[in-house]
Amino acid sequence: MIYSTDASIYQIVPKAVAFPKTDDDLQIIMEYSLQNNIPITPRGGGTSLAGATVGDGIIIDFSMFMNKVLDYNPEENWVEVQPGIILDELNRYMAPENKIFGPDPSTSNRGNIGGAIGNNSCGAHSLLYGKTIDNVIELNAYTAGGNNLKLGPRGASYFDQQLEGLEGNILNTLNSIRKNYIPEIISKYPSIQRRVSGYNLDELVNIDNFNTAQFVVGSEGTLVTFSKAKVKVHDKPKFVGLALIHFDDLISSMEATVSILEHNPSAIEHIGSMILRQAKNNLEYSRMMTFVEGDPESVLAVEMIADSQNELQDKLEKLKIQMDKQKYGYSTKLLLSNSDQQKVWNIRKAGLGLMMSAPGDYKAIPFVEDTAVDPKVLPEFVREFDQIVRDHDTEAGYYGHASVGCLHIRPLINLKDKSEVAKMKSISKEITDLVIKFGGSISGEHGDGLVRSYWNKKMFGEKIYKAFKELKYSFDPNKLMNPGKIVDAQEIDENLRINPEYKTKKIKTGFNFDKELGFASAIEMCNGQAACRKVTSGVMCPSYMVTRDEELSTRGRANALRGLMSGQLSENSWKDKELFKILDLCLECKACKSECPSNVDMAKLKYEYMYQFYKRNKLPIAQKIIGNINTLSKIGCRTSAITNFISKSFIFKKILELFFGIDSRRDLPKFAKKSLVSLSKKFDFTKSNKTVLLFPDTFNNYQSPEVGLAIYQILKKSGYNVIVPQETGCCGRPMLSSGQIDKAKKSIKFNIDILYKYAKEDIDIIGVEPSCILGFKSDFLDLVDEEYIEKAKIIKSKTFIIDEFLTENKIWEKFDFKQPKYNKILIQPHCHQQSLLGNKHMEELLKQFKFNN
Repeated sequence: MIYSTDASIYQIVPKAVAFPKTDDDLQIIMEYSLQNNIPITPRGGGTSLAGATVGDGIIIDFSMFMNKVLDYNPEENWVEVQPGIILDELNRYMAPENKIFGPDPSTSNRGNIGGAIGNNSCGAHSLLYGKTIDNVIELNAYTAGGNNLKLGPRGASYFDQQLEGLEGNILNTLNSIRKNYIPEIISKYPSIQRRVSGYNLDELVNIDNFNTAQFVVGSEGTLVTFSKAKVKVHDKPKFVGLALIHFDDLISSMEATVSILEHNPSAIEHIGSMILRQAKNNLEYSRMMTFVEGDPESVLAVEMIADSQNELQDKLEKLKIQMDKQKYGYSTKLLLSNSDQQKVWNIRKAGLGLMMSAPGDYKAIPFVEDTAVDPKVLPEFVREFDQIVRDHDTEAGYYGHASVGCLHIRPLINLKDKSEVAKMKSISKEITDLVIKFGGSISGEHGDGLVRSYWNKKMFGEKIYKAFKELKYSFDPNKLMNPGKIVDAQEIDENLRINPEYKTKKIKTGFNFDKELGFASAIEMCNGQAACRKVTSGVMCPSYMVTRDEELSTRGRANALRGLMSGQLSENSWKDKELFKILDLCLECKACKSECPSNVDMAKLKYEYMYQFYKRNKLPIAQKIIGNINTLSKIGCRTSAITNFISKSFIFKKILELFFGIDSRRDLPKFAKKSLVSLSKKFDFTKSNKTVLLFPDTFNNYQSPEVGLAIYQILKKSGYNVIVPQETGCCGRPMLSSGQIDKAKKSIKFNIDILYKYAKEDIDIIGVEPSCILGFKSDFLDLVDEEYIEKAKIIKSKTFIIDEFLTENKIWEKFDFKQPKYNKILIQPHCHQQSLLGNKHMEELLKQFKFNN
């Protein structure tokens, strides 16, 4: 199940998954494939939107081990890498010399260079750097059976050589294609920059600089796979700026693109209203929407590069004047700072995930999302495209690379409905006709895969399609290399991940999943885009970052849960220990809730899974202890002298390791002699002061009361009375983590009854431990019934994490303070706080208290 999907709408369960570490490993796998007649599908990050990286044979995952830089020569502008290296990792490696690999698809923070080569990826800056084919120098390749091919620059003389075996057969086929198909190639291949459909037969037209490595780029693993690649690198631009042009309608933005190209931009990216709307509803991306003015239907992000700041400013100003003069857009905003520009790029790169973030069965799916035409005809093409979508009684989201006429247009389709699947096929047919009419390509960078290969015969004609098959069989006579892609394709409605026969089980959940439209729907929010596999930015997903193991990514876990809920995994799988391990190793950090563009909340899904698991399995004593940590801490605090002595003993630590899985090298936190609740009885109270409530979480109550006392001193000095309620219980979070939802609900209701008495009197509730106090602003609202929901909402409105409260009340204005002894301090933000609130309050506090962080 874990490797049965990628970022496409397809699912095929493979027979096996292989993780080569060396060239020898890869060759053995390729030999095994031929000996046992098992197909091979090479795979990197699994980010294909076309279904190019799913197959029913052996999936070769290069990303886990074969992800290194092998050689690097910045003076000669090349680098040699293994296929599993992530593009952003490669660029970070070359950053000291200000070098970059040019192609930059939106998945560059998790997509591998092997996928870029297999797909002929492009990205936003193909005006500068071309496609991946323009950046490949050499490949060390293998065919099914283990034949090693050294691919690279050959020139015209290559076609006069006499070669033996498989290489001879390949060369004979290339010569045959040159002899019989050149006029047809010239006639049928579109004269545009962005054509990645089919094979690169157009490379055979002019053979003076023929390169066998470049020839196989974009072949999607149907001809060869490879163990290393030598690619070109480029100087990073010195000065970069953005002009953001806001439009009230889509077509005007397309018309403006033609005019903008006269200014020689480095990129023109289109961001449509569907993305902008969904970004506003996303925890992480809503914080980045400061660049948007008004409520635009379309935004064009136009990038300019220059050798000086003055030159850059001049280019952007001239563009702005031109747009105003031609009355394109209602606002043109210039961005010169890197941080402001990065917000725009983050939103743009998250486009496909943001489009898919609305719950429910209708999704903006990828099936006609990669068309490319000459930018000069883009306005009329988009107008007719949009009409086809509307004629089918649906709507679409728009974004993409306007600079090269490649827009990613995704109609809303419900794949669970048979008539909607028919609608998808009908739209696909009409859009293919439209692309041919405008002399374009059905794929501009995402490749053919399972979703577009079916249309290659129609796009290129019978003769070229015949040449494709001849080429394929010369490299792969046994049809084992990623079959069904480019040639011999399935219809586009086969092997759908979600389809009219797809059904999910109805189970009684512990959590309320109404806003997600059910537990199964919450799982289906994962569309496979693999943002959880990024390792160079953010904190999602920590278990994947450490292990590079797909099953320990958010996507891997969602696939496993979907298998459970859809019946693709048996009912006994609810008791499966390996499946339990996959979910149990989720850290519940909630990074995915904010950083996943599609709002997948794996922590909440894990809580529910653990609850369902322990309804069917015995709850271990270790989990019972975790769930009762508040009660045990209370006892530990009252007997702190004895407890602290015992907890340090070697025997006790070994018992904890043997029976409860707590590493014996770990020192347990010490219990305080007196709890915060006990100490708070001596807090001063002044009638004229405003009163606030400090919630006594387990750790600060029984183990670190000095933290609570310090907060009391700050609040008291700022003119507040501080109440610490004497009777609150555990917040409930430890019970959720250990699968004890029913018990957590009782604790949450108990605390709501207590806190509501204060909240309704307009008393603010302040917490120190983020996972505890933020529960009242998030998860706990999905665990209470109708009787408690209004109380819970009022408590939510009055609840603050400590730095949030101090910042919003401008605590620095309420008392005098000295210049700090340290210029900077190191802070480790709590994962829940970073995900649910961000760190802006902490940053503001540091600034106001004169820390130069």
